[in-house]
Amino acid sequence: MATVADPALPNADPLAALKPLLAPPPVSWWPPAPGWWLLALVVLALLAAGCMWGWRRWQLHRNTRYQREAIALLAQANDVGSIAMLVRRVAISAYGREQAATSPWQALCPSLDSASLSLLAEAQYRRADSIPAEAIAALRSQVRQWIGTLPPVRPC
Repeated sequence: MATVADPALPNADPLAALKPLLAPPPVSWWPPAPGWWLLALVVLALLAAGCMWGWRRWQLHRNTRYQREAIALLAQANDVGSIAMLVRRVAISAYGREQAATSPWQALCPSLDSASLSLLAEAQYRRADSIPAEAIAALRSQVRQWIGTLPPVRPC
């Protein structure tokens, strides 16, 4: 008796006579399809744009640090003398020592009204208790707006 199916026998199993399937060669991963190249270019472009945006944002954040610090110090200032000193320090940071040290208050802070400018000019000659709190609050809000309008400072 034959154990292997013989194709000549009429009742033989036809599946046993099949040869095994040949596996195709593995698909190469290189070079990728054009769609992958396009996706890589888009991702690289987005990554470069994100890096440039982050760099510019960091630069602006770094260059306006003096404004944020000045606004924080302005909230802590209680009298006109400390506000005047803060305005002068901010003007030195924004415009440079040569211009800020020799300029009058009107040239440094053109957005302040005349009452606030006179308070700044006379701050060292007046007693702190002779200045009303409303005038100090108005001066503080105008100085805060003036600090916000100053340009970013380029580091040396």
